[in-house]
Amino acid sequence: MTHRTRFLALACAWSALVLAALLTGPLALRDRLPDPIATHWGLSGAADDATSLALFPLLPVVIWVVAAAFAVGVGWSGKRRSHRGTAAALLGATGVLFCGITASTIAANLDRLDWHLAVLPVWHVPVILAGAGAAGLLGFWLGNRGPDEPAEQGESSGELPLDPAKRAVWVSSANSPVMLAVGGGALLVAVAIAGVAMWRSEPMALVGAGPALLVSLVVSLFATARVHVDERGVRTALGPLRRPVRRIPLSRNTAARVASYRALEVGGWGYRLLPGSTAIMLRGGDCLVLRLTSGRDFVISVDRPDRGAELVNALLAERVL
Repeated sequence: MTHRTRFLALACAWSALVLAALLTGPLALRDRLPDPIATHWGLSGAADDATSLALFPLLPVVIWVVAAAFAVGVGWSGKRRSHRGTAAALLGATGVLFCGITASTIAANLDRLDWHLAVLPVWHVPVILAGAGAAGLLGFWLGNRGPDEPAEQGESSGELPLDPAKRAVWVSSANSPVMLAVGGGALLVAVAIAGVAMWRSEPMALVGAGPALLVSLVVSLFATARVHVDERGVRTALGPLRRPVRRIPLSRNTAARVASYRALEVGGWGYRLLPGSTAIMLRGGDCLVLRLTSGRDFVISVDRPDRGAELVNALLAERVL
């Protein structure tokens, strides 16, 4: 069993376990809970709003199913262990968060004759958040174990000959599991806020979903890159719409190579500007590094960067001849 297959099995088992917990608690204790049930609390812990007992588990279940499906998809489709680690972190943190919120709400309402009498202990909040954070860290540690999936076998990375009668082109791509997870998480927050607003018939509360939705769109649009190398130079298109585009003419390149970078080495994920280099960092590992005529390095995290570096160097050598 590969690490990728093991991740899929454990992720599906965890997803099913959390789903069962979210449904079993309210159903098993429904005779000891008021209807409606207190679901919103003031700063003092006193209940100030309630929801039908039948609808109480609906929102966390829907959000959990969407979040789990997203995380499992990221971990299974990604070939790098960082994909599995990010997905496992999202599964762990989100699962513990929703289970903690559900358990805390049930405990505050248990054996109360009316939802107005429910009181939420203030210490529940930091304990739940700490538990979710710990579960996220544990999930990342467990998911990040083992090697990356083997890359598809291609041609050798020796000297690249060019045929004058043909046009040489190299195209590759990469995606950022971290940015995709952030974008997906922000989208879930926006959906949750919108759902609560509609649930309570408060249209003005929909405004609160705007910032989360904006973060989701911006981050998701810059979470993927497609790199194209030909005789004109190197073109990097970001996002599913292939916009914006960063073009580096061949005349501005002096050499190309492959080097391994971690995100923190270039200042984080996304488009980064440092004193001696510029980077489009979507995930750690081997990157295409262009040495520019200005003396700066341009770093692009992309799959199979060795082939891109070979073509850039071959095109530069051809210009010298």
